Amino acid sequence: MRRPLTSNRKWEAMSQPKRPPQPFEDIVKVAETKLGEAPESFELVQDYLRRFGYLTENPQSEEAAVAGTLDLDTSSALASYQAFHGLPATGIFDEATREMMTRSRCLLPDPQLVGPTFSTTCAWNRTAFTYAFDAGTNDIAGDAERQAVRNAFITWSAAAPVAFREVATNQSPDVLIRWGNAACGDANMTGGVLAHADYPPGCGFFGNALPRPLHFDDQEHAWVIGAVASSYDVETVALHEIGHILGLQHSSVSGAVMASSVSANTTIRALTNDDIEGIRKLYPPTGPIFVKHSGKCLDVEGVSTANGADLHQWDYWGGNNQIFKIEWMETGHYRLIAQHSNKVVDIEGQSTANGAQVHQWDWWGGNNQRFRLDPVGHGYYRIVAKHSNRVLDVSGISQNSGAKVVQWDWWGGDNQRWRVGPAPITARHSGKVVDVSGISLAAGAPVIQWQYWGGGNQRLRLDPVGGGYYRIMVEHSGMCLDVEGISTAQGARIIQWPYWGGDNQKWKPEGVGDGYVKFVAKHSGMCLDVFGASADNGAQLIQWPYWGGNNQKWRL
Repeated sequence: MRRPLTSNRKWEAMSQPKRPPQPFEDIVKVAETKLGEAPESFELVQDYLRRFGYLTENPQSEEAAVAGTLDLDTSSALASYQAFHGLPATGIFDEATREMMTRSRCLLPDPQLVGPTFSTTCAWNRTAFTYAFDAGTNDIAGDAERQAVRNAFITWSAAAPVAFREVATNQSPDVLIRWGNAACGDANMTGGVLAHADYPPGCGFFGNALPRPLHFDDQEHAWVIGAVASSYDVETVALHEIGHILGLQHSSVSGAVMASSVSANTTIRALTNDDIEGIRKLYPPTGPIFVKHSGKCLDVEGVSTANGADLHQWDYWGGNNQIFKIEWMETGHYRLIAQHSNKVVDIEGQSTANGAQVHQWDWWGGNNQRFRLDPVGHGYYRIVAKHSNRVLDVSGISQNSGAKVVQWDWWGGDNQRWRVGPAPITARHSGKVVDVSGISLAAGAPVIQWQYWGGGNQRLRLDPVGGGYYRIMVEHSGMCLDVEGISTAQGARIIQWPYWGGDNQKWKPEGVGDGYVKFVAKHSGMCLDVFGASADNGAQLIQWPYWGGNNQKWRL
């Protein structure tokens, strides 16, 4: 098994050798301009504002901005541009505005926002996607530019319940990646635009057909891996453009991946909180929420759909009263929606006291229904009520099913740490965790057990795929646990592989008591097992009929 064969073809430039670009170089020459003034070439500033979504009137209408003059319409557009980019919204063309306008940027226009935040268009109606590479760039030797783009896909996959798989160009990819001319056929990137993509089908800017484009301007810009003078890091730009493909617009937060501009000699390869909140708004995490100290999960008592039904901890059994959608509501805060009742997690009576009961209630927007998710390491979070600044806590640090969930001051106990992000999956017999051997990024790498040390190859996320089954995604690679070769044989190896929707990649967790689950493969009915019940580092994970051994019991 190996990555699908893709073209290693490089784009052949037909023009003169590249020179270090000055983005939007004609704007550099425009003098500072006040209201009513009309300096030479000021129409270039107006063209820029039109191109990127700020001056939206029809130039042929009677109410159009006066060409070449900083009139009221143009001043208003300039003020919007300045506000979006964190500049004083003076509405005049000054040195700071000129400097911002002469940075390299993405082709898609900026949204009209109030306040610093991300913005979204629409989401895909699915969470698994394919991509393919067309022509690469001669600026970079070998396959390195493609690997940089693959890394960018992995970064988004680690942040939200989405999965990507590389295919060949003749396999109808959802996304087609290529380097080429600034005038790429569906857009014109000439002048200072690094690259462009498009939003999901249904809200596309350039159209809605597949494949969605991810096009790099290889005519005017030099591409590199890393930070190099007068050149642009492929992974940085790819990370931004993939955000558009997933449905994110530009962010007004400086330093965010989804900010519209980026400088040469720069790398931005990690998502900011703003980027993460944006992608989670589009693709809300949904699934069980496990507490660290007991391995049990958040559960609405008695599968009740009534207002006021208490939340407690319980062994996971797959009921929708144990499945919660984590839905973004405002900067830094989410609501947690029980899937069986469509009611939300709520602190009873809006109490701010320690020990107040956590229950479910109809959503009405109170701060006792809004929660902050603060990472506390290794995929665990504290869940903080906005109105009280207290956290969800299993009362008395109890290990028992039925123990009440209350709010309490944060003190760092494992009964206050909840699995929301990718986190380890631990074998009962050995205390070791599921691990991709050698931190490999290769499709087909064996999945083993190993002592936990905190690597991304040991942190896994459960994404629901229907019918109580999940794909088990590996954070560091963006791949999932897979029974090799779709085998139904006893002892078939577990490997990592790009998600393609096979039943050999779908696992059902079923409670087996004491906070442990078994994972049942859909295609075979066998379960995840450590070969030979070995307690050794490096022992291979396999599928095997369930017989109740502790090497088949896993804690989330």
